[in-house]
Amino acid sequence: MKHVYVSSFRAASILVVLFSLVSAYPGWAQNWSGLAHSNYGGTQNVYLNPASLADSRHAAYLNLGSGNATFYNTYLQLQLPSPSLKFLRSGQELRERHLQEQGGGGPYFATFTGEARLPSLMLAIGKQQGIAFSNRVRAFVQTTNVSENLARVARYGLDDADSLGLSNDNNFTLAAGAYHEFAFSYARTFTANQTHFWKGGITAKYLVGLAGGYLQSEGTGYQVYNEDSVQLRSANLSYGFTNPELYDERDFSVGSLYGKQRLGRGVGFDVGVVYEWRPDHDQYDYQMDGRTWENATRNKYRLRLGLALTDIGAIRYNNAQYVRQARVANSQTLQLGQLDTIQIRNADDIAPTLDRLIGLSEQSQRFTTYLPTTLRLSADYRLLNHLYTGLQWTQSLLPDRTIGHRSISSLVLTPRLEFSRVEVAVPVLLTNRYRSLQLGAMVRLGPLLIGSDNLGGLLGQTAVTGADLYVGLGFALHKKRLKDRDKDGVSNKLDKCPKVKGTWALQGCPDQDGDGIADAADACPTEAGPNENKGCPLPPAPEQPAPASPAPTPEPAAPSQPEQSVAPTPPTTPTP
Repeated sequence: MKHVYVSSFRAASILVVLFSLVSAYPGWAQNWSGLAHSNYGGTQNVYLNPASLADSRHAAYLNLGSGNATFYNTYLQLQLPSPSLKFLRSGQELRERHLQEQGGGGPYFATFTGEARLPSLMLAIGKQQGIAFSNRVRAFVQTTNVSENLARVARYGLDDADSLGLSNDNNFTLAAGAYHEFAFSYARTFTANQTHFWKGGITAKYLVGLAGGYLQSEGTGYQVYNEDSVQLRSANLSYGFTNPELYDERDFSVGSLYGKQRLGRGVGFDVGVVYEWRPDHDQYDYQMDGRTWENATRNKYRLRLGLALTDIGAIRYNNAQYVRQARVANSQTLQLGQLDTIQIRNADDIAPTLDRLIGLSEQSQRFTTYLPTTLRLSADYRLLNHLYTGLQWTQSLLPDRTIGHRSISSLVLTPRLEFSRVEVAVPVLLTNRYRSLQLGAMVRLGPLLIGSDNLGGLLGQTAVTGADLYVGLGFALHKKRLKDRDKDGVSNKLDKCPKVKGTWALQGCPDQDGDGIADAADACPTEAGPNENKGCPLPPAPEQPAPASPAPTPEPAAPSQPEQSVAPTPPTTPTP
């Protein structure tokens, strides 16, 4: 192997110089801000809040492949004499003078990340539940807490470093890594379609470490002199890495990283909850097939609020053959001269060399790197039928001194026009501790989506601190309302007379006379009649002669009485 001449300090500088190198070559973004509030993001939205699975507009969504990459930094900016597109068309060359410091005095931060979202599937389980199977590969290189002096040493090299003097504020962390994430997500609704609607979800992750490393300084002071020498004071450095020689082994295969040669593994999870205010919820119900249905094709909320904690977890690298970790702790002032003469042939020479020059307080074959734990708060308001505006606050929760992968904190306002097959969003972002303004855009057209969170260079800005891009290809099966061709309240699949209005009792067939017999089977469709007469009214019964009146029954004779004698009337005497 070709010899490499390097010192412990220069090794740190070479690692930190990545910070300035990526500044010279703008990369791409990771936040997917234009799609963050979409109701048609499919598996892409699960990464931001797993609760989005429940009551989704999708019956199923298949992500064939998507990805993004991110660059962002607070130290250097690309200062062009004209807007980016005009500069490129002019044929001018990019020169060192075009890279300028942003100012501010530090500490500085830089990140370069890439992500490949591999085939993933989400499914609705009834109207209350949803599940998703997803997997992605993530990679990152990040520096945090880099002082201005150290940033300049990384940019200009040791030749100019002696003019910067002594630096004692070097609490920087450099971390890099790549890992494969396999995840299962589940979400469900907690309430029916009503004014106050709740749903929640969780994602469980299994992580396979593909590569990792870090270098961390906790207050190591240094002074560079004579262009090839350095004085260290109170050295307190630690490092860990996976040996890249693994990839040169004869029996190496990508599959072995998931089996016997696995470098590390871990677990993680996301959790989220969503509240929706639905003041007009009853307007989204309809009658069909003799019952009330909820219209699954429509977004019912006026205001939606979301809370999620994502990427809680860690990866532990513990392969005894290919993982190295050590700490340098020395309170003495050390003089390291002629750094270019220090010889390191391979990764396994680093620890013995540092132990000889400075002394190592500990060594091991394991270290842990943490996921980009993030708090996400979101609000989405429906202005008109298809016009929305969303607000999202993303805050990294990983402490500065923790080894791991960090998200970018930001505040994003995103107006958008949304339809099931077409969507346009224009995110406006505040980054860099909410002091830098960025403008992005996202377009979703059928299965294809493409977006960026930083279009400043294309829109006329001459100072560029990064750029970004995300793309995706996926196919969606949308939920549907029951179809009713003749608008009679009987769905097409149950309607035996789909071209004419009918009744649910007759499976969609008409009954003009309301006698309960379908017109097609009714011999008298306009006159009500019983089924036994084929729907025709029964004929009137024939007239019958009125029955004769019965003879009066003679009354029984009164019983005879015995004769009574009558006394004779006496003669009347004349009056004198």
